[in-house]
Amino acid sequence: MLLAHGADPRGTNALLRAMDFDDVEAVRMLLDAGGLADEFDGTHVGGERPFVVPALHQAARRMCSPEMVRLLLDAGADPARRFEGCSAYGYARVFGNAALSAELEARGGAVDLTHEEQLLAAAADGLQTGGRHLDPEKLPGAYRTIIRSVLHLPGRLAHVKRLVEIGVEFDQPDAEGLTPVQVAGWEGLADVMAYLMSLGPDLDHQNGYGGTLLSTILHGSENCPKRAGRDHVGCLLLALEAGVPLPRTAADRAGVPELAVLLESWAAQHPEQVVDGGPV
Repeated sequence: MLLAHGADPRGTNALLRAMDFDDVEAVRMLLDAGGLADEFDGTHVGGERPFVVPALHQAARRMCSPEMVRLLLDAGADPARRFEGCSAYGYARVFGNAALSAELEARGGAVDLTHEEQLLAAAADGLQTGGRHLDPEKLPGAYRTIIRSVLHLPGRLAHVKRLVEIGVEFDQPDAEGLTPVQVAGWEGLADVMAYLMSLGPDLDHQNGYGGTLLSTILHGSENCPKRAGRDHVGCLLLALEAGVPLPRTAADRAGVPELAVLLESWAAQHPEQVVDGGPV
């Protein structure tokens, strides 16, 4: 309806956001309405560039389908465009998007991988690295927070473990200050969260929104798109059993009744863990 009444997708996050859900039809509609597969030349929004992730890099990290990849390439997405010094092909290999890497190879868009990309790609492909390690200080920003970027994808726990084995930082905050263990809690992925907690992350860390591990879990229990099939109760128990501070008002502010009951019960049984104040 918006597009039919002349809404202009250029200069917005609409196309990239549709790619978050691998929504091929939505991306096709946006392109047909004048959206650009690559919109990073400074000609929109008064010359500003608020959205700096090129389309193919976005497709790589969001594990978009072969149909989406072909649609973007046919619409002019540039395989040679780089993001934070990284090629689209490198992104595809590092994030494990076989559909994109295969399509780029078929179209002559494959490039040589750096040493760090080779190790990250091996971890994505489930290959042994022969005990080799990388220096996280040499990783570009997007690769440095790759654990946070992939942990929510289906069946990626083994991938996360391989990334830790080759030296990727397991507690590195992203641009919003969210750490991997907080993201696992928000997503309701108790098995991933348990593994990350076994590594000794900073459980007192506050993210860019002022949230703690506990408040992030509660927020995810109400806002994670896949919350119905996730285990936020298990995540909350992991945090509480680890001794994270429990704000006195947490139960009153929890939007999920089951979690509110758990918090009330825990506070009654562990009064030494209850604190005044704190983000919820």
